[in-house]
Amino acid sequence: MNKCMTMFRSIAIVLMLTMTALPVMAADMSSVATLAKPAPGGASWKVAQVAALHRTIEKLLAGPALRGAQVGLVVVDTVRGNTLYSKNADQEFMPASNFKLLVGSTALKILGTGFAYTTSVASDGPPQNGVIAGNVYLQGGGDALLTAKDLDAAAAAVAAQGVTSLSGSVVTDATHFDAVRYGYGWSWDDLPFYYAPVITALELEDGVIHMYFSPGAAAGEPAPITIQPSTGAFTLDNRLVTGPPKSKDTSELVRPWDEPATIRITGSYPAGAKMSGDVHPAVPDPQSYAGDVFAKALAAHGVAAGGPVQSGKTPAGATILWSKHSEAMPQLLADFWYPSDNLMGEMFLKELGFRLKGAPGTAANGAAMENQYLKSAGIDPATVSISDGSGLSQYDRITPRDLLLILQNDWNSPNRDVVLNALPVAGVRGSLKSSYKGTAAEHNGFAKTGSISHVRTISGYVKTRTHGPVTFSFMINQWMGEDQPHGAADLATLRGAVLAAIASQ
Repeated sequence: MNKCMTMFRSIAIVLMLTMTALPVMAADMSSVATLAKPAPGGASWKVAQVAALHRTIEKLLAGPALRGAQVGLVVVDTVRGNTLYSKNADQEFMPASNFKLLVGSTALKILGTGFAYTTSVASDGPPQNGVIAGNVYLQGGGDALLTAKDLDAAAAAVAAQGVTSLSGSVVTDATHFDAVRYGYGWSWDDLPFYYAPVITALELEDGVIHMYFSPGAAAGEPAPITIQPSTGAFTLDNRLVTGPPKSKDTSELVRPWDEPATIRITGSYPAGAKMSGDVHPAVPDPQSYAGDVFAKALAAHGVAAGGPVQSGKTPAGATILWSKHSEAMPQLLADFWYPSDNLMGEMFLKELGFRLKGAPGTAANGAAMENQYLKSAGIDPATVSISDGSGLSQYDRITPRDLLLILQNDWNSPNRDVVLNALPVAGVRGSLKSSYKGTAAEHNGFAKTGSISHVRTISGYVKTRTHGPVTFSFMINQWMGEDQPHGAADLATLRGAVLAAIASQ
């Protein structure tokens, strides 16, 4: 494996911490009903108790795990508002996926708990004697979690209306959002991977193709690749070969710059190995991907199109043949925050832009809406730099105090329970499901994590033993520990100790 590919794989491993669940898996909210959430109450903090907590945290932060890093940490009594600890609370940090707290909280307040995305299928006119004279339009409304199963249901609904053919084409409509495909400041070497998907208003399967590797019969033979759903919307350039038995899996995803519609697989996959897990690379063009899968579904249900899939705009007054609403905001927020889904962050941002100025929704207009929200939460927008909705951008900046104030605003809003239900919980769910087990933070830390190269962040709420809830934001930049053999484990231990020190009070 060459040096560049090694670097790409390291970046992929780091960023998998940012979005860990497989795409298009709804968040499991089964813990919501039984898990005791942070609630008002508890004894006031005494001066001596605050001082003791301060000493404990200072000792932990002085350890070798954070050597040379920029560290910001602010902790407040959620209910009473008094500061329990503060270090560099007003310095600006790269937030990584902690930035999702901003777009998620803004979307919850502005779009409301009843909000859902809508995808529809329409035609130039109603069917006549089994024929649609003209086109059928697949109109995207921003639902990142639309599935191939949904499109099959749409095709079945069209066929159930007696349609056997259309004289025109399947036309994909993504005009609900603009055509800017990536967030500003995204790293080019992230683009083949699922956590850096192409952004359009018409997505399918969270912007990925489900891909699996199998070994050939013997070393040196081509290694077969299986994809789901079946599609011809991109070129699959399979250069994967079968390696010797028990050899290292050196498979790599490549997006050739001079072949933008190609997904290339290189390297080797060991002979005798089982089929791989879902590699799920980002597709080059989600709009054409959705259109191709829908056209194939129509054909499978006996509906023939008169021409190839095209892109365009649904005309005013088109006949609606099928529509689907996504889950409503509370579940969308959990689907977003539990696994830290980058694409959903960008969809929320552009939907906010649509709410501000209409179609097409843009990231710039979404950022303007976020700035309005920041002001309403008592935050100076000048302390925040917004380049995307997911936190993947190298240009995003925010302070620990800003994130804490966003969380405090959520706590004091009518949507407190929606937010608490949508946050990962230590040892229970989401990106914290395996974290801090056996410590006082287990079951008591409700927080959003963030991770990109040299950045680790976590912000949320902690249930304490006697003082009620605490709100915190813990941000680390310029962290070199990821390059050390035990750096990640050491940092996880340190963060767990900080949260446990708070929870045990």
